[in-house]
Amino acid sequence: MTAFVPPDLNGLWRREVITTPAGYRDETTRVLWLQTRSWYADLRVRADRPSRPGATGFADYTDAELIGLAAQQGFAGELTAQDGVCLWRRDLDFQPPSADPDEATYAVEGEVMIEDGIHSDYQEIWRREADSTAPLSAYRLVEDMAVPARAGLLVIGGSHFLEILDRPRPLPAGDSLAAIVTAALAVGDRAAAEAALSLRICFGRIEDGVGRILLSTFPWLEGQTWRRDQERQWTLIDSTGPAGAAP
Repeated sequence: MTAFVPPDLNGLWRREVITTPAGYRDETTRVLWLQTRSWYADLRVRADRPSRPGATGFADYTDAELIGLAAQQGFAGELTAQDGVCLWRRDLDFQPPSADPDEATYAVEGEVMIEDGIHSDYQEIWRREADSTAPLSAYRLVEDMAVPARAGLLVIGGSHFLEILDRPRPLPAGDSLAAIVTAALAVGDRAAAEAALSLRICFGRIEDGVGRILLSTFPWLEGQTWRRDQERQWTLIDSTGPAGAAP
């Protein structure tokens, strides 16, 4: 493991806006980044994500809506930060891997951070949730021969959690998840399209020992009670407070 990141990066950050010199501006996408001393998770859901009230799974969505769900983003792994530069290692990623590293300069002033891309020309402004910096903990799924292997990472900051469970099978090659899903649907392979979308990210709060999902790449889970996957074993990999803080 690398050295811990500076403490002023810890906690839950909500993006307020992203801009580019070309004139792009987005203030509506819901973007959350939860950072412990080394580990992080990130979730990004566009305002125009398909809505399907009453859905219980991908089967309730049309082909066009599945392609819309593929526009979501999220990733997780270990963060290194040195000399004002952050490098987000993406061990898990909702989208296909990029050739460019996820690297940016950053400056924190109080509860606001400004991030400027190094390999892509953008600026993001973030604001930290006041109750998210302690305690901090991170858990990783332990491989178990009795249960199908599935990578996973759970990070907790204060009463906030972000959990990522990887797909059961690797993602096929493609320029974007939307392209992969579109190609599968074009040949009538809806099962492959749903499998490509099966990386599950859940964000929420833990209150009185009960977790509640507030945002997820599986929209039908939003509003439901959350518990760590009970079929698989999680191991604590980072903590500033008592172990077992997650329900």
